[in-house]
Amino acid sequence: MSEQPVKKPAANASLKQRSAARMAAVQCLYTLSVGGEALSPAQQVQILKKQLANNKPEQKLQVGDAIEPNYKLVENILDGIEKRGVEINSRLDNTLSTDWKRERMSPLLLAILQCGIFELFFDKEIAPKIVIDEYTRLTRHFFADAEVDFVHAALSKLSRQYGAK
Repeated sequence: MSEQPVKKPAANASLKQRSAARMAAVQCLYTLSVGGEALSPAQQVQILKKQLANNKPEQKLQVGDAIEPNYKLVENILDGIEKRGVEINSRLDNTLSTDWKRERMSPLLLAILQCGIFELFFDKEIAPKIVIDEYTRLTRHFFADAEVDFVHAALSKLSRQYGAK
C-alpha cells in the first residue's frame, strides 16, 4: 500500500478576497487623489468590477493576486472614508512627526493609512492586530522598509492611543 501525499488546504479564498479588497480600495483612493475626478464609492466599485471581471491578468496587476476582491468590502472602506474623512485625517495628523508630514507623503501612502485607520476604528469587524498586519503587508507591495515601518508604527500607535478594539 502506497501512501498518498497529503495535500495542503488552499488558502482561504475569502481571506484572499478581503486582502484584494483592501488593495483595491487603496488603489481607488490613490486614483481619486491624482485624477481629480469625483466619483462615489459605488461608481468606483462599478468601474473596478468592469476592469476585473474574469480578467486574471488585470486582477493580478491591480490587487496583487488573480482573484476578484470582495467588492462589498471595497465599497464599505471607500464609503467609510468618504463619510468619516475628517475624523480619519485628524487621527492621522495626530500621529505624524516632523519627519513624516502629510504634504511630503505620497498619495499612495496616505491612501494606505486612511484605509487602515478606517478599518481600525470605524469598521470593527477585524482585530486591530490583523488590520495593522494587513496594511503593513500591503505597504510592502509599493514601498521600501522605511515606509513599511512607518505604516506599522503609525497604525500601532493610533491603536494604542485611541483604544481600537
